[in-house]
Amino acid sequence: MSETYVTMKIREAMAQAQGSRAQAQRILMAWALADEQLMRGLCKPFLKGITGAAIERAYRGGPAVPAMAPAVAPSGATSRRAPAPQRLTQAQLDAIVARMGGTRLANQPPILNGAPPPKSEGTVKQAASVKALAAAFHRKKF
Repeated sequence: MSETYVTMKIREAMAQAQGSRAQAQRILMAWALADEQLMRGLCKPFLKGITGAAIERAYRGGPAVPAMAPAVAPSGATSRRAPAPQRLTQAQLDAIVARMGGTRLANQPPILNGAPPPKSEGTVKQAASVKALAAAFHRKKF
């Protein structure tokens, strides 16, 4: 598992890929799956992180080893897109809000971070203050 062996294989993959980093990566991954010495040499610097992530997944109750098989598109190419998020229906949304002890009103503006919306009488004074600050920074300095 010498560093020179791994470096030699990386350079060989880059030469075969003719400058394409993505192609060199695919070549090196294929070789690593077939060559245990190469796999160990590539993984050794990252072993602490790999094992830490595996332990964290097991601790949280997730799968110990994530699925490695890529999803295959109908054309035979691998799909790299994440699945689209599911949308809740109005009935599902109302049921969730009802369980939380509230009612959802469609015409009411959302309250962000638990704070009520700003009062309208303060916005005129605030706008004037912001304009004055902007004018002060816009003036030429001597």
